[in-house]
This record gives sequence, structure tokens and C-alpha cells, in this order.
Amino acid sequence: MALPWTERPLEPFGVEIGIGLQWPLPDGFEQRLTELFDRHKLILLRNQQLDEADQVRLLENFGRVLGSHGEYREISSDGALGSGPLTWHSDLAFTEEPFKIISLHAVAVNDGQSWTDFANGAVTAASLPSQLKAAVAGREAVTMIAPIQTHRSVGYDSSTDMPHQVRPVIIPHPRTGEPILYISDMQTARIVGMDQPDSDATLSALFAELYREDRVYRHHWNNGDLVIWDNIALQHARGDLTGMTPRRLQRIVVADKSFFDLLPQFKVGDERISAWGSGNKQLVLD
Repeated sequence: MALPWTERPLEPFGVEIGIGLQWPLPDGFEQRLTELFDRHKLILLRNQQLDEADQVRLLENFGRVLGSHGEYREISSDGALGSGPLTWHSDLAFTEEPFKIISLHAVAVNDGQSWTDFANGAVTAASLPSQLKAAVAGREAVTMIAPIQTHRSVGYDSSTDMPHQVRPVIIPHPRTGEPILYISDMQTARIVGMDQPDSDATLSALFAELYREDRVYRHHWNNGDLVIWDNIALQHARGDLTGMTPRRLQRIVVADKSFFDLLPQFKVGDERISAWGSGNKQLVLD
């Protein structure tokens, strides 16, 4: 008997599920959804019309959904997160509990105008050249909040007065246990125990593997698209959105703690966060 949905692999990773989301969902769909997610790390569902409650209901299949207090439940090119480009990153990687899963639902966009890129740390970890893999075996890296998000602004001498974490360069995935290359252009400052030339060169070589063109999935947004991705295994980036209006994406996140829970030195409504979140301003810590 044919399933009431279709499944189509994306290239170079991810899976598109063909279904019109309505509740109750078909028998077996929720279990299959989580199976596909753990395998592919990114799920695309097109032509959806979900209100916020519907999107929350779907994401609850993966874990605890953050409440709306202090969270961006919608991002737009003319809103709090601004229109500036964002270089490669994983949300809240500089905290003790990064977001687990992020979903964006295009509620008002110009079809095909804007895009989000995704890179896969699981695929890259499994494919590292042997010499590079040996160079980072057992090594840790300093990952920190970036003063500027539009381009790489952290480096070897970045001060650890900024919020940061020290983690292995290759971590086990918390859900599946598979190795993940957990560094990013925006947030990783240096590799612990290496001098600056070696650290910079090793990070550059890792970034070249991670962001290889043939390993990046670029999603062009169309109205009704819903993209759900693993924020630990994957990282994302976007181009300059100046002039791209409307671009409204409904955002629901699976996580145990919010930005403000993890970084109590910042408060909801903090003007520093609003300015920094625009992608165009430097984060200043007093």
C-alpha cells in the first residue's frame, strides 16, 4: 500500500517530503519524520500553510519547543534581525546548550529571490583527509560570540571575556552519536594548543572542506516552504538581503534554554542584542 506522502533526497544532503500538513497526521508519519531527520539532517516541505501553533505542534515531535518570550518567532529583512549577510554559524554554539533544531516557514517572500546555505558537519567529519583528521584528533577549539556576524571577525587573539565555549573540534552528535566537525567561520577563534600560524592554517583547511561548493545545499525560498534542520550537525549562512522585501519567515526552535536563559548578562529587549542581531552592528559588552 502506497504511503500518503512522498520522499525525495535533496543534493548534496537533506530530504523533501511531499505532504500537505493537516492534523491528525497520517499513521506512522511522525515516527518517519524523526527517522528521516536523524538520517538526512534537513527536511523540506513545500506548499504549506501553517500558523505558529501548527508549526509548534509539528516541531514538538523532536523535543521541547522554546516559548515565544524573548525569542524571534518571526524574522524578516525589515525586522529585528535586519537584512545584512550572515556568515557560516550554528545558533548559540558559543553557549553550553546550542539550539538543537531550527525551523523556518516562508509566510511572505518573493519566490526564489533569497536563499539560505547549509553545510554539513557530519558529512565533512566522515570525509576529512587523513592528515587533517590526524591534526585535529583530540584537539579542542575556542568558539565564541562573534562581535560582527556579516563576516569572520574572530581570530586567534580574540578575548575570552566574550561569551565562549571550549569543545572538541569533532564532537559526538547528542542524538545519534556520529562525529560532527563543530567549527564555524563566524564563531571559531582558534584551536587550543596550536600556535597562531598552525591554528589559522588548520582552521582554513577545515573550512575549505566544510564549505566546499559540492557539499553545500542552497535553499531558495518560495512561499509555503518549511525547512527544518539540525543546528548541531549543520550550520547556515545567508547573503545580503538589502531590498528583498517582503521576506517574512516564521521561526520555531527546539531547545531546552533560550539565549537569555544561557546568557543572563543580557535581558529581553536589550538594545545591544537588537543591534547585533541586525547583522550590521558590532556587539559591545560594557
